Amino acid sequence: MPAFDKRISDFQAANTQVLGISTDSPFSHDNWAKSVGISHYPLLSDIHRTVSRDYGVYWPEWNANVRATFIVDKQGKIRFIERYGKGELPEPDKILAEIKKLSSADG
Repeated sequence: MPAFDKRISDFQAANTQVLGISTDSPFSHDNWAKSVGISHYPLLSDIHRTVSRDYGVYWPEWNANVRATFIVDKQGKIRFIERYGKGELPEPDKILAEIKKLSSADG
């Protein structure tokens, strides 16, 4: 998401690694990233749909994943999930607020 790329320094300041994961091929990721200007976080390819299935976002009718945001802590525990409908995009401000809320709760 370009909005996350533009805010990468805010995520880094919150001690957070941003990753993009989809069922698209690495070639498709490279082309998309270049076309929308993403260069500050990695895009990972889940061509075997393993991650999508494991995280419950696999969409079998389209053989792809639905759009979702996960916040995973350093121990690998999912702390926050937000799924999006068609045409909806995650909001970096909302995700940063959730990260900060979780960080303050962890003390």
